[in-house]
Amino acid sequence: MPEDRARPACNACDPRDASVVELRIHGVSGGQAEELLDVEPAVRVGGDRLAGFFRWRRAPDTRTVPGVPREIFAWGNLTSGRASRALWLLLLPFILVNIAYWMRPAPPQEGAPPSRLHRAADLAYGSASRLLALGLTVLLVLAAAGVGMDLVGWQCPAYGERCAALRPLLGALSAPGGLLARPGLSLAAGALLPLAVVALLWRLSRRTTSVYEAAAQGTAPTPSAAAPLSRPHFWRNSMIMGRLRSVHIAVAVGAVGLVAAVPAARFDAAAGAPPVGAGLVGLLGAVLAGASLMALVPGTAHRWNRSADRVCARLRDTALGLLAATVLYTAWPRPGWTAQGRLPGYADGLTGLLAALGLLVLVLFAAAAALYARTPLKRDTAMRGLAGPSAAAVGLLLGGVFSSAVVYQSAGFLGGCHYPGAERAGCVPLATPAPYSWLQLAFALEAVVVAGVALWLWLRLRRRTAEEVSAAAALYGRRRDAYRTRMIARARAMGRMTESLPVALAAVLVPGLALAVLVAARAAGRPGAEEALHGAAGVLVTAGSWLGTLMLAALFGVGFSAYRRRPVRQAVGVLWDVGTFWPRVAHPLAPPSYAERAVPQLVARVAATAEAGRGVVLSGHSQGSVLAAATVWQLPPHVRPSVALVTHGSPLHRLYTRYFPAYFGPAALADAQGRVARWRNLWRVTDAIGGPVHTAPEGARTLEDAEPIPDPRRYDIPAGEALYPEILGHSFYVLDPAYADAVREATALLLPGTVGPAAAAAPDAADGGAHVEDEDERGDQG
Repeated sequence: MPEDRARPACNACDPRDASVVELRIHGVSGGQAEELLDVEPAVRVGGDRLAGFFRWRRAPDTRTVPGVPREIFAWGNLTSGRASRALWLLLLPFILVNIAYWMRPAPPQEGAPPSRLHRAADLAYGSASRLLALGLTVLLVLAAAGVGMDLVGWQCPAYGERCAALRPLLGALSAPGGLLARPGLSLAAGALLPLAVVALLWRLSRRTTSVYEAAAQGTAPTPSAAAPLSRPHFWRNSMIMGRLRSVHIAVAVGAVGLVAAVPAARFDAAAGAPPVGAGLVGLLGAVLAGASLMALVPGTAHRWNRSADRVCARLRDTALGLLAATVLYTAWPRPGWTAQGRLPGYADGLTGLLAALGLLVLVLFAAAAALYARTPLKRDTAMRGLAGPSAAAVGLLLGGVFSSAVVYQSAGFLGGCHYPGAERAGCVPLATPAPYSWLQLAFALEAVVVAGVALWLWLRLRRRTAEEVSAAAALYGRRRDAYRTRMIARARAMGRMTESLPVALAAVLVPGLALAVLVAARAAGRPGAEEALHGAAGVLVTAGSWLGTLMLAALFGVGFSAYRRRPVRQAVGVLWDVGTFWPRVAHPLAPPSYAERAVPQLVARVAATAEAGRGVVLSGHSQGSVLAAATVWQLPPHVRPSVALVTHGSPLHRLYTRYFPAYFGPAALADAQGRVARWRNLWRVTDAIGGPVHTAPEGARTLEDAEPIPDPRRYDIPAGEALYPEILGHSFYVLDPAYADAVREATALLLPGTVGPAAAAAPDAADGGAHVEDEDERGDQG
């Protein structure tokens, strides 16, 4: 280090007096700030986390490099802070459909003009994703309508006194002479349940929008075609999400209106009454069609977004008005109208919805295959470009299973027919639509497939462990049959198991084929679809229902446990740390994207630090490295020479390049490398999440740390210890000497800071895009 750049250590000084700041960004399920900063007064010097030796920490021990203060950006509360967020587990199908939108294959090579086929496939992929998300919302609402309107509001009144005697609380709806014991009134009362679900989702989505979205004022990144996350307004998604929220609410409300209007309209048509009901059904159908078309409007300039938002708001308000008119129409007295059998139109509507969703999944697969055919990242793309459609299909299957389990178990509970022999004891056999039975059958088959996949993974791990024994023995110069060698080999094999994820994901799609055959047969009017539910298949249907119910009960149990225990909330937060990174541009009712809040905060902090004349070593672990890369892409040009990047345990290539190649491809990572003074990446073979970062297709070029750091550092038991050194895998990179070396080298490069206060002015127009306040380019995600 040159003498004129050297500074004395300032272990107790104000961070504002330092020349370089180390800014750490933790990964999934981050802990307390003191733990993340590594500044607790006691430090373990021996043993392990179960039993160890401690002593007081010295002040110099709280610095990775002398004179470089340490900061931590703690974002874990965005996903695991409030106890209520644990209940977002129930929105897992929405998350899967939303991230499927972002998992499309990468476009053709830079400079090659996209063909008409590619543009059509890209448009089809985005449109099918948003329509699938819309259909998933309707599926959830129809499940609530199946309980409130079909079982409670229609089938139970059809049994009259029997249902009232079995469930006295439903006497007002079913007992002859009850207050609401007319088909129209009981249907209107039952509609309160699906409308309550819609209201809850609406309220949650609106509240999280205001809490989670932020903007880094005064910053202007330079957009690059190679790095879509460098677009100036990528993380400002409120306009698109507001429009999609209105669309989803309009369609959900319209679906409830149709379930209520169809039975009355059919009765009126048979009785020769004026076609008021048919008119209402037609208007509701028109609103649903218009709202579905508005979901396909891409994100464009701000003024067009505002106009589209007004149109969607009008459609939503129209749907609410038509629902009110439908409730009045349905509740109107009709002499001779009685509830008999199943709710008219409900099962047919559900079958049609599942058929449409299946067709959209096929469109998604076809579009992804067409996009993959032109991508230059063949080997860097998981599942030959079909990972996105696969995630959407799994989300759709989970949503259907949750819905069918709720309706099926509700029918058993309300009618008392939830155990063998209950019909002989006088229960009320409330029927559920056949499509729900098909979904339960598919889930029962899914359980068999998952068991087979688990067995395959176990056998694969054993085989890979045997392969790694030779490598571990050669690396440490020890015997192959030693216990320590086998443990290291197993850890190295576990670190390679992530590459088995595509095969496992493909396998869990197999039961969906059986479901598709049944839906297609029922939609075509073939009776074999109903007959398939008898015999051995009927046993699987029952088993699937109980498995789905147990899964829902487990999710509720985890959610309520999280109300009382923060560690459980943090464990739940791990799921969202990975699944809710992306903005909600496909499903607006999914849990919010924490990156919309975290990235602007990081950009503002890094920019202000650099503009004050200090360098920034941006250190990201695991998911924190993804946030760090997203931050780099959003930095204004004049602060980049003051920023160095250190990533460790990073999934940027291993997960994000492979599953989100259109946004984290090697060209995008090379672009990020060019935006900072230096980028070092640390990884271990034993890490199942982190890996090397490739900046060219198929690993042709890698960051300077192409070789992994050793894990464990020592083979033998150290003096004064009774335990082998721990195999760290994905954890504790900051304690490795390689991390201190990386921060020290970055600090030497950045001293004494390359940007001063005078450089804080807005960048020249030639350097980058518009100021963040210019909102004419909102909606880049669409």
